[in-house]
Amino acid sequence: MKHMFIKAVMSACLLASGFVAAHAAASGSYPDRPIKIVVGFVPGGPTDLYARIAAHGLEQILGQQFVVENLAGASGAIAAATVAKSKPDGYTLLVNVVSDIITPLAKKNPGYNLEKNFSPIGLIADAPNVLVVNRGVPVDTLKGLIDYARRHPHTINYGSAGTGTVSHLAGALLASAAGIDITHVPYKGTNGAQMDLLAGRVSMMFDNLTNGLANAKAGKVKALAVTSPQRWPGAKDLPTMAELGFPGVTISSVFGLMAPAGTPKPVVEKLSRALAKVLQNKAYREKIVQSGAQPGALDAKEYGEYIAKESRRWKLFLQKHPGIIPAE
Repeated sequence: MKHMFIKAVMSACLLASGFVAAHAAASGSYPDRPIKIVVGFVPGGPTDLYARIAAHGLEQILGQQFVVENLAGASGAIAAATVAKSKPDGYTLLVNVVSDIITPLAKKNPGYNLEKNFSPIGLIADAPNVLVVNRGVPVDTLKGLIDYARRHPHTINYGSAGTGTVSHLAGALLASAAGIDITHVPYKGTNGAQMDLLAGRVSMMFDNLTNGLANAKAGKVKALAVTSPQRWPGAKDLPTMAELGFPGVTISSVFGLMAPAGTPKPVVEKLSRALAKVLQNKAYREKIVQSGAQPGALDAKEYGEYIAKESRRWKLFLQKHPGIIPAE
C-alpha cells in the first residue's frame, strides 16, 4: 500500500509539473531558453539562408537565441521526421519546403505527415526559379530546348537540390507538359547541382533566381524563363513559363516555419506574430528580396490552407505520374 501511495504521489507530481510547464508556456513566459530551428539541407543553400534570416529577426523580437541546425538528407525528410517527433513545446521548429509536402504523398514510410504532424507558424519567403542551361547546350530559348530534347532523347539531364524539391518538380512538370524525355539528377542541396551545371555534367537546372541570374549575367549559363506567375522585377527581359505556353510549370519554392503538432496554441500564435513583425521590418525584407525571393505574407492559418491546397495539387500529379518519386 505504501509503495502504491508513493507511486500515486509521484504520478500526480509529474502531471502537475507537466501542467505547470504547459501553463507557463501558454501564459507568456515562452520562450525562456534557446530555440532550435532545424533545416533539412546543407549550409549555404536557400533554405539555410531564410532560416537564418528568420532566426536573427525572431531573436531580436523574442529576446532568446534561435539556433539553426542543419540536418541534411532525403530531400529534407530526415529533418521533418525528426522535428515531428520532437517535444511540442515550441523549442524545436522546422523550416519546411515543398519537398516536405511531396515526400509523405510518395513514400510508404516517410516518418511524418506535414498536415497531421505539424502546426504551421507562417511563411518566411517564397521564390520562383529560373530555367538555366549550360553554355554547351546549343539552344537559346525554351522552344529550342524542347525541340532539341525531342530530337535527342535521353541526352538532356537536369540537376536538382534533391528528389521532391521544387528544382526537381519543375523539371518533371516541364517534361510532362512538353512531352520530352529528360533525366533527373538529384543532389543533396543546390550547391552540388549548380557546380555540375557550370562544369557541364548536367545540361540544365531550375535554379534559384539569385544564383541563376548572376551566372547568366556573367555568361556562365543561359537563362531561358522564370517560373513565377508574372515576370520577375529584377529580370523583366525573361519570359515566364506561362507566357511561353506552359502555365502548369508555374511553381515557387516556399520556406515556412512550423512546430510539431500539439504545440500550445498561444506559443504558435506568439511565434506567428513575431515572424510577421520580422517580415514587416525593412532590413529583413530587403535581405529576402536581394536573395531573389518575396517576403512571406501568410500567417499560421493561411499557411496551413496553402499547404493543404498544394498537397491536393501534388497528390493529383503523382497519381498521373507514378514513379516520379521512388516509393522507397
